[in-house]
Amino acid sequence: MKKILLLIFLVFSFSYSNSLGLTNTDLIILKKIKTLTDDTMMKYTLMAIAIKESSVGKKQINSVSNDYGLFQSNIKSVIRRQKVEDNIQNRNYFAKKLLTDVGFATANAIVEIDYWREIHKENWVRIWASYNTGWRFSSNTGVLYASSIFDIIKKLKFEYDL
Repeated sequence: MKKILLLIFLVFSFSYSNSLGLTNTDLIILKKIKTLTDDTMMKYTLMAIAIKESSVGKKQINSVSNDYGLFQSNIKSVIRRQKVEDNIQNRNYFAKKLLTDVGFATANAIVEIDYWREIHKENWVRIWASYNTGWRFSSNTGVLYASSIFDIIKKLKFEYDL
């Protein structure tokens, strides 16, 4: 009976501690993301966005919204940031770059987060909401997105010890 209880406890503990469904490869990628900045909130925000937006790189293309890469950067925003003409050649070039150049994808995510960080004066709930919904951060979609990012961050800190 003790063995059965121990087995049930171990199974429950493992499933709880992996509630985000992260693989060993995902954890390696997240640990690498965590090293890219010294800013604690930025570290956790980037890791959570990578999980939420692309399942840590497994789903890097959203052709409905035209978002690409590990952090699902919107192609219109990337084009505007690059100060190039918005045409099919540039869209294709930068979409491919977001998919193949993790440094470029990460830099775009950081610039986007920093933009909203300045706008919202370090209000991370609004920053997270705006990452997904822009100026509609108070919308139901924005609030739910921010809540999910916060939930992922809590799990990363306390369940995964990242």
